[in-house]
Amino acid sequence: MNYQLQIYKNAFHSLENIFMESQYNPDVDLYRSFDIMNSINSAQMAGKEWLVDELIKVLSNEKNLRDGPIRDILVMGGWYGITGMLLRDKIDHDVKIWNIDSDPYCEIYGKMLHENIPELEYNWFHTEDALEYYFDRTDAFQLIINTSCEHMEQEDIDMILSIKPPNTIVCFQSNNYHSVQSHINTHDTLEDFEKSLNLTRVWYSGKLPHFNGDYDRYMVIGI
Repeated sequence: MNYQLQIYKNAFHSLENIFMESQYNPDVDLYRSFDIMNSINSAQMAGKEWLVDELIKVLSNEKNLRDGPIRDILVMGGWYGITGMLLRDKIDHDVKIWNIDSDPYCEIYGKMLHENIPELEYNWFHTEDALEYYFDRTDAFQLIINTSCEHMEQEDIDMILSIKPPNTIVCFQSNNYHSVQSHINTHDTLEDFEKSLNLTRVWYSGKLPHFNGDYDRYMVIGI
C-alpha cells in the first residue's frame, strides 16, 4: 500500500481540527497548520522518499546487516513521523519504528497523520529529547535515522556515533542551507558532511538538489 494519499488526507483533517478549535480556544497556535503542511511539502517528501529508496537498497544486502535483521529503528527528531510512514510502506511490518521528538504536538498530530492506516500500528511516538532517549537505550536499535543534522550541534552527533554499537547502521541527512537561523550545523559540500561523520564504512553518500536550486540535501548511510 502507498500511504501518501492517506497522509495528505489526514493532514488536511488535522488542519481542519486546528482551525475549528482556534475559533473558541485562543491558545491554539495557528502556526502549527503551516508546520504540518511544511512537513509534507514537495521538498520534504522528496528528501524522505529518497532516503527510503536508498536505505532499502542498503538493507536488502544481508552483508550489511552484521547483527542480523533490523528489529527496531530509531528516528531522531522525527517531527510528525513522515519518514517512518514512508519507510513502513517498504519494510517488514514486524520491524518497529520509534519516532522521537521533544515537541509534544508532534506526537499529537503525528498520530492524526497515522489515522486510517492500520499497517502503521508498529510506528510509535514518544515525546522526549531524542538524545536522552537514545543514550538510555543505545543497544535497542539496529538503525538510527536523523534527517535534520543541520539542527544539531556537531558534538551531539559525535556523541551518538561514538557510543552506538559498531554495527548499528546510521542514515543521516544534512544540507548547505546556511541562511536558515535554526540551521546551526550545515556543510558546504557532501564531502564535508561525510567527513564530519567519520564512519567506519559508508554504503551510500549522495546529494539531492532542491527543486528551486536553493540548497542541496546530503545523505550518508553506513556504520
